[in-house]
Amino acid sequence: MNIKRNTIGRTFSAPVLNSEPQAEPVKQIFTLSSGKKAVFTRVTVAAADVASKTFVVQETNGRDQAALTPESLEGITRTLRLQQFFPAIGVRKGETIEILDGSRRRASAILCNVGLDVLVTDVPLTAAEARNLAQDIQTAREHNIREVGLRLLALKESGLTQKEIAEDENLSQAKVTRALQAASVSAALLSIFPVQSELTYGDYKNLLAAEEMLATMDISIPELLDNIGSAVENIRAQSSLAEDEVKNKIIAEIRKEAALLVMTPEKDKVITTPLWDFSDKNRYARKKTRGRTFSYEFNRLPTDLQSAIDSAIAAVLAKHLKS
Repeated sequence: MNIKRNTIGRTFSAPVLNSEPQAEPVKQIFTLSSGKKAVFTRVTVAAADVASKTFVVQETNGRDQAALTPESLEGITRTLRLQQFFPAIGVRKGETIEILDGSRRRASAILCNVGLDVLVTDVPLTAAEARNLAQDIQTAREHNIREVGLRLLALKESGLTQKEIAEDENLSQAKVTRALQAASVSAALLSIFPVQSELTYGDYKNLLAAEEMLATMDISIPELLDNIGSAVENIRAQSSLAEDEVKNKIIAEIRKEAALLVMTPEKDKVITTPLWDFSDKNRYARKKTRGRTFSYEFNRLPTDLQSAIDSAIAAVLAKHLKS
């Protein structure tokens, strides 16, 4: 007789598995600077949507987005393909999410083409609440002096004096001045530095001085960058150089080229003046002037006219120069 043996251990059936409750999304409550509380829920933004469905406001986040180069993000991109240790913090704005904290993680997710974990609130935040929350929960690298300056610059443009900014931000007036000077360096000039966080206040001061020197001679930053482009590429290609060495060498190239441009007198421009209008575009009679030098140019004129011009010039010279 066959006797059915009892099964040892647990057995699972499909209905049992389907009836198990789904994990609740992670929630966290933050107290805002106004005293209001906001619930943040953890969501994952798909890799294909990170660039289009999340965004950063410079004045709120404080991080200089132009400085988020692949080189400056290597510390995050090295591990982000495997896991994201801390979620970004954001507030929902319609169909998109404004990232209050975590813009470096957002930029890295876009570079690595991976999803982004974000703690998101649907509670509307004022600009002050959002800005203060971003400062309170800052988990990434400390903002450098330029990033502080960009935030302070927005306050200055809103009408505050530097003294008022210093009092409101609990900063010394000297630091406010230094930060605003760093923020005054053009983004175009800084774009050639692979890791801008290596720049010190002294570096920003030198770069600003170079820019001001070029401006007095009406020399543009693109002209400077064109001239040093190949030298900068060679510097950045040297893998043996440390980040601060790369920065120092690029600054040296900028200062050297700026000094050369300022010292080199601008070449006189050639001014062309038509002497006659011809229906045939290949015929012309014109005068060219460059500084103290001038010349007359003629093309496709008949021989008799050329002879008449020669005679006229000879007569004028004889009249005015004959002793």
